[in-house]
Amino acid sequence: MKKNVFLMVLFFSISLFANENMYTSTVKNLFENSTSDAVKGRLLPTSKVTILEKNNGKIKIQVEGYMKEGVSNAIYFVKEKRILVAGLSKSAKFDIKKISTEKALDGVKWSKVILTAYTKDNNLTKDLDSLYSKAQELFKNNCAICHPAHPVREFTANQWPSMFKAMVDRTAIPKMDRYLVTQYLQKHAKDMKGE
Repeated sequence: MKKNVFLMVLFFSISLFANENMYTSTVKNLFENSTSDAVKGRLLPTSKVTILEKNNGKIKIQVEGYMKEGVSNAIYFVKEKRILVAGLSKSAKFDIKKISTEKALDGVKWSKVILTAYTKDNNLTKDLDSLYSKAQELFKNNCAICHPAHPVREFTANQWPSMFKAMVDRTAIPKMDRYLVTQYLQKHAKDMKGE
């Protein structure tokens, strides 16, 4: 009887979180399975994850994105833009399913994929807007000290990382928040309307 109640509670607690959508608030390590401690990838802030199950401090997640033909260790937010969602070790053996493939204007093939991986059960939020607000404040309060801050829509998604990297060491933006600000700038760039 006690075993049946325990199993029911365990099933309920696991299924309670199944298919819950969350967003990463920091860079998160990715693992190939629930028992591994070997980091085989990194998930960047503001990435949307679907939680499949929670168990012993780790969560099984799925992440959607795009892979460029010939680049098997990077998953991007959208096609043709270098907005990284996840960077994977070349030796990693993650479960990656291709959903569809299409050619871009330059002839390069991009595949929509779903990555299944494990990560620690922390630094996740349902509130994407609060992450963007934090990044916006960090950018505005630090990047307007020496000169007027650039408008977020001044540069393209592919231009922002190098522009930000060239100046960030002159700011007080903590290292742990730099990817958050970069993601905010890229996802709100002038060529990201409607994304």
